[in-house]
Amino acid sequence: MGAAVIGGFSRLAGALASKIEAQPSSVTPGWMERAMERSKNHAEARSEREMDQTARMGSEAVEAMQALRQGPGSSILSAIRDAAANDPGGVSGVLSEMKPGGKYAALHSQFETEKQNSQSFVAGLEDAAAKVQAYGKGREAAYKLGETLGTSTRVEQRFAQIDARIGHEAASVPGDRPGSSMLENMSEKARELVQKAIEAVSRMFRAAPSSGPTMAPG
Repeated sequence: MGAAVIGGFSRLAGALASKIEAQPSSVTPGWMERAMERSKNHAEARSEREMDQTARMGSEAVEAMQALRQGPGSSILSAIRDAAANDPGGVSGVLSEMKPGGKYAALHSQFETEKQNSQSFVAGLEDAAAKVQAYGKGREAAYKLGETLGTSTRVEQRFAQIDARIGHEAASVPGDRPGSSMLENMSEKARELVQKAIEAVSRMFRAAPSSGPTMAPG
């Protein structure tokens, strides 16, 4: 009985094997290429979503910094702009000297007094600083993703304008430390990307000074 059962299973297995061999394989020669293409498409779609999110963070950061000029601390920010108009170093020159013992130590004291007297101003500064930092992290991630997917040129084009706007705004607001700007809340790589965008915009306006809007703060 045992031998008969085993023999029956053997004949059944042989018949099934013959049937499988007679059928075309479900794994075609190009399956690997198609799988890789699908994976690439999924990665690109995910990167687009992440870049959209980073762009939104950039817009939020710009709005937060612009709001500072219309809120409780508007007077000190106006005073910084006025000083920058008469300083060879511009806003960066003023902010770098807004520290104890610096050329603009009086402005630094006024800035600190504004923070002590207005919790709304402090909250606005902290909100803007956090959003600038968040954009910097997202921007660096987008840069790395572009390198990984071989889409660096498209990524740089996507963020060129918002990089320049972020840089322009953040460079004109005092940072966490005396003598610094909010631009320094970003990572080194993000600052490098932003500075590159600012320089590109500057070259564009030098080449065609009458074409397009200026980057002056409102």
